[in-house]
Amino acid sequence: MGYEAAKFGDGSASGSGNVTTQVNQHYGEFFTGKTQGNLKTEGSLKELTLDIDAAMLTAEAYPLIAPTLPAGAIIQEAFAEVSEVFILGGTSPTILVGTETSEVTNGLVIDEAEGEALGAYDLTSSLTGTWAAPLAAATTVGLSLGGTTPTNGATGKLRLVIRYWSV
Repeated sequence: MGYEAAKFGDGSASGSGNVTTQVNQHYGEFFTGKTQGNLKTEGSLKELTLDIDAAMLTAEAYPLIAPTLPAGAIIQEAFAEVSEVFILGGTSPTILVGTETSEVTNGLVIDEAEGEALGAYDLTSSLTGTWAAPLAAATTVGLSLGGTTPTNGATGKLRLVIRYWSV
């Protein structure tokens, strides 16, 4: 059965009528993966956790609603744990996570060596553009492949944790 769109509102498509956002519900047995969300924290330090796999990276999209970072967020640290190696192709391929549609210049970079080897990596030094300063606006987090004619194989899983300050 899996994920299904909840039926609510006036029955119109998401974004029209009185339905502003499609709501999804999972029925049956649930295995984690392809998940993203903010960890409940106390105080100003928060964490956004993303579970990214090869299919998501190839599609350059999240399976449900894309995560966001709030306006004014100051990204402090970013860590990745690769639990299944990716098979990246092309010239100098990278995995990019950042501001949707501008991940190349605003976000963080997981290079080919990191994506193709099991392990944990501190990506804080790879923060670029608006992600290296307080975010001026609420930011939708996107996925992209970087490099020259980048490709991605059928395998790969990583968990990305982004720690940020927000009030």
